[in-house]
Amino acid sequence: MRPLPAVDTLKAAVGQVIASNTTDGYPPTYFIRATLRGDAPDLLARCTALIMKPETLDVLTDAVQRFPTLLTLEDFVARGGAAWGFGDDAIEQSAARAAHFDTIAGERRYI
Repeated sequence: MRPLPAVDTLKAAVGQVIASNTTDGYPPTYFIRATLRGDAPDLLARCTALIMKPETLDVLTDAVQRFPTLLTLEDFVARGGAAWGFGDDAIEQSAARAAHFDTIAGERRYI
């Protein structure tokens, strides 16, 4: 279990996901492209789409099986997404996904 990094902005959260995944040995290539490394002008919309897209759940589930401490955008959005403008659906989906990833990992990944 790791502490969830402290971030103040969505861009910072995206940066932390990229840095953490890279350090853990999981290159988040699609996430980097989709968010333009956090520089996308429509970052909130892009991140919401990633969270709501069923295919990303499958990809991340596989990744968490291989890298149990994988940090995801959902970990951040479940806790602080309202402050960044995420809607209730995306926040609820993020919370459900984060719980799912914890189950796959066999423990709570972030406190």
